[in-house]
Amino acid sequence: MFKNKGDRLESLIQYVYQELSKFSNKDIKVENKYDIVGKSGTTHNIDVYYQFELNGIVHRVIFECKNWKSKVSKDKVLILKAIIDDIPNSVGIMVAPKGYQSGAKTFAEHHDIELISGSEQSLLAIVAQSKLKVVLPDETVIGEPFYCLMEKANDGKVTGTYIRNGDASGESFLILCFSKREAEEIETNLSSVVRGIDKQHLSILCDYSDNSGLKLAIKQFMSNEVLGVESNLIKDFFL
Repeated sequence: MFKNKGDRLESLIQYVYQELSKFSNKDIKVENKYDIVGKSGTTHNIDVYYQFELNGIVHRVIFECKNWKSKVSKDKVLILKAIIDDIPNSVGIMVAPKGYQSGAKTFAEHHDIELISGSEQSLLAIVAQSKLKVVLPDETVIGEPFYCLMEKANDGKVTGTYIRNGDASGESFLILCFSKREAEEIETNLSSVVRGIDKQHLSILCDYSDNSGLKLAIKQFMSNEVLGVESNLIKDFFL
């Protein structure tokens, strides 16, 4: 169990980068609440710490998470700037669902600090794409075993957000279909596109469901009936 909202946000971001590291040939470290000593001799406790080595140089990404009810002020971005200045070869990313005050944005932009805001689910997609190439299903992926709907950007590429549909009770599910045609039949708007889900993507999707609370459902073949299914059952039968 997460002690508070901040712990949950940090764990979600850590999870994204751990999953992405599985598709990289780099030696990657992803840690939550990580202590590191800076050039000044000061020990910094980092919310989420990401490290990889390239061409003999260690690169570091310092995440500062602010899961607050209000917008983050410039002072907090100043603190992050001081930390990354003290840690060699590091860049900073601040994550705050409620956003930032105008002064914070101006200061961060000038010092190349990335500011991310939005819901937890959108944060997963945005953070995932901010520094790494994300393994997302494109039009060439064959749905073995499923097809689903994903959000697409103006350029036609998927954004990383899975589109959910509500049932009669008002609950919202990501619906998995056994055929591309059936997935196309539930496509409701121009911002969605059908994508195949193979076993690799399905494994990531199930883990995403476990960590973010995304509910999954399977549309029965040649039927309008949709059945909510736990991720562990999907893993047992399809992975």
